[in-house]
Amino acid sequence: MPNIEPGQLEYLADDVELRRAAAKSLKGFCLTYLPHHFPLDLSDFFDEMCEALETHDFKRLEMIGFRGCAKSTLASLAFPIWAALEHPELYPFIILLADTRGQASINAASIQYELKNNDLILRDYGHLKYRKIDDPRPEPTLESDEDWQAMNCVLDNGVRILSRSRGQKVRGLKHRQHRPSLVIGDDVEGLDWVRTQENRDKSDRWYRGDVLPSIDEHGRAVVIGNWLHTDGLMARLKNTGIFRVLEFPLLRDGDGTEIERCTWKAKYPTQEAIDQKRQELGDIGFRREMLLQVVPEEGQDVLPEDITYYDDPPFDDGNHLAHGVDLAISTKESADYTAIVSGEVTWTNGQLEIYIQPNPVLRRMGFHETMDSMDNIRHSSKMSSEFFVESVAYQAAAIEEMERRAFAVTAMHPIKDKRARLRVAARYIKNGTVKFPRTGCEMLLNQLLGFGSERFDDGVDGLTNLILGVAQDGIEQKVIHYV
Repeated sequence: MPNIEPGQLEYLADDVELRRAAAKSLKGFCLTYLPHHFPLDLSDFFDEMCEALETHDFKRLEMIGFRGCAKSTLASLAFPIWAALEHPELYPFIILLADTRGQASINAASIQYELKNNDLILRDYGHLKYRKIDDPRPEPTLESDEDWQAMNCVLDNGVRILSRSRGQKVRGLKHRQHRPSLVIGDDVEGLDWVRTQENRDKSDRWYRGDVLPSIDEHGRAVVIGNWLHTDGLMARLKNTGIFRVLEFPLLRDGDGTEIERCTWKAKYPTQEAIDQKRQELGDIGFRREMLLQVVPEEGQDVLPEDITYYDDPPFDDGNHLAHGVDLAISTKESADYTAIVSGEVTWTNGQLEIYIQPNPVLRRMGFHETMDSMDNIRHSSKMSSEFFVESVAYQAAAIEEMERRAFAVTAMHPIKDKRARLRVAARYIKNGTVKFPRTGCEMLLNQLLGFGSERFDDGVDGLTNLILGVAQDGIEQKVIHYV
């Protein structure tokens, strides 16, 4: 099979054998028959997307991608065409799902346009044909003959492609003897839709109660979209554990470091291009649409403009380090993270300031590894260290062990919920008492700015313990000191 790349397609124009060989892979089909839909150099994740879609063994696949990453073009246009033309025996009945009836119609029209007007497809695969109006129809029917033709077509090889919108009946549909063999859901929820619990429950009941049971025993379900809500359909499907979940953000950490790299250089070649997109969408929109973060539209206790950054930390022999600790003491994948957030504490002109240190500890650790990590932190600086550890349940044992090892440790016994504590701590963030480094705290800030929507908030717990432990100003909590 030839290795097809953009810009190297001219020699395929008159060689049907090379074209058909290239089309055996989804990527080869895209670049051979649909290059006008993929005009730029490919993204870092294009191959991974193609391989996941074309792997028939992935019966339940969920792909989350940033806005404009070509996920819809690939999964809702190229993939169903490729599946229908190259693998009609696997996918005799394909259903496309969309948020609204209008979008479902657009998706169907885009596919039908290629099947009726793409010269290479017509030359190599044959022609689209509509179902005759006077043929008997399976239930349920659409509202009119025009709708039927616009939303439903049959190819010469017998494959049917049907489009439906969220909430429309799918269960019970059959094409000849076939139940749906491939169901592709593309952004079946919108941002406004997921705002209410009632709507989210409707989506869940429809998809898991109507759509999934309709699929053939050997068929596939593919959903693509974005994280719109921690309780939205995409999140719920991920939490079932039966979907293979792939995420494709615009920016990714590089090799375990805090340095982010752009995953599609051809589309966003410079930092200026990324910044322009951020300005266009706003910070919340950019983080949601491009970085795949679930960010609440309202009710944020800390906003991006509340953050004060520093370039160089102070240097003073009188300073000391404080550490806010939220312990998890487990390495299981389902466990929370242990968070150790450190800050250099100063009193500049009698004014308290806390300089959050870069690269806080945010990972799953067992008990002994946690103790060793705090030991390493304590001995990594010549400044004195004080640890503020939330003392609940098993965490009390950790405090006892820290006392045995001669840590300066304060046990925090909060009597309020997490949000109430954050709101007290947020005062010190908003007035500039707490300052953050420009780089090295990205994960912590994501949790802080998205508190209430982020799955994990352990870093926020560690930060709150640090701030409240140092400030101790009108905080309604019992504090026990160990020396």
